[in-house]
Amino acid sequence: MAPKVKDICNNCNKDVVSNDRALSCSICDKWFHIKCERVPVADYDFLQKSDDSIQWVCKGCKGASQKICKMLTLMHTRQDKIETEVVGLANSLKHCNEKINSVDKNLSQLNENLPKMVSQQISQIIDDKSEEEKREANIIIFGIPETEEGDSKMKDTEFIQGLCSDSLGIDNIAIDEITRLGAKPKKGSGKFRLTRLVVKDNTSRNNLFRNAYKLKDTKIGAHKKIGIGRDLTKKQREINNALRIELGQMKKDFPHRNWAIRREKIVELPKSGIPPWAPDT
Repeated sequence: MAPKVKDICNNCNKDVVSNDRALSCSICDKWFHIKCERVPVADYDFLQKSDDSIQWVCKGCKGASQKICKMLTLMHTRQDKIETEVVGLANSLKHCNEKINSVDKNLSQLNENLPKMVSQQISQIIDDKSEEEKREANIIIFGIPETEEGDSKMKDTEFIQGLCSDSLGIDNIAIDEITRLGAKPKKGSGKFRLTRLVVKDNTSRNNLFRNAYKLKDTKIGAHKKIGIGRDLTKKQREINNALRIELGQMKKDFPHRNWAIRREKIVELPKSGIPPWAPDT
């Protein structure tokens, strides 16, 4: 299928035109340049010549599909185990009819509920992926003081621009939207709402995260208490909290090794390179 005029690559956000080497995912129907997905040219040529019986799936959907396959395998394993127990009871424990009937009932319920359980899991995975994509361009900034007078959004914009240029070494950050999250604290409490920053391009987002570790050594007082993080979904926050607990324990158990959280995993960082306090991107 050839791309439409307004199709864009879901990885690089650039247009996909008719003479581009690009593929459409058979699950999410989104277009991807083969270079962005690292698809070999030989594979691309083969797919172009094949009929619709051969489908191509993007890396994001492939990961979701693998999770579903693992879940189905586990369910079938459990079902096989129950069936084996039923056969064993029928052959050796004929006097345990009540127990056998109970197992048969449970097995029937499992078979009846299996399609619904699979459908719910698929829907949840798709919803989680969609929510993560919506927040991909968002950045959460902690500790920006709130103004009591004047245009607060303009003040926040000026503060973020100053933070980027003076402490992070980033010029011309492409700001799309700035929003304060939650109810405003009481005046004089010393607490500030989180600030959600939406940038216009991935370059601005990546520059912020790559240079966030510089805040540790900034000489500007107002920037010392600033923190920068991703806009996580509820599920991602739960995973991140669990990882932080595990990370703390690993640092106690192995104090001379350099541990950090990277892409929802705990990894050991080299002695040189990205500092361990750099945010997880």
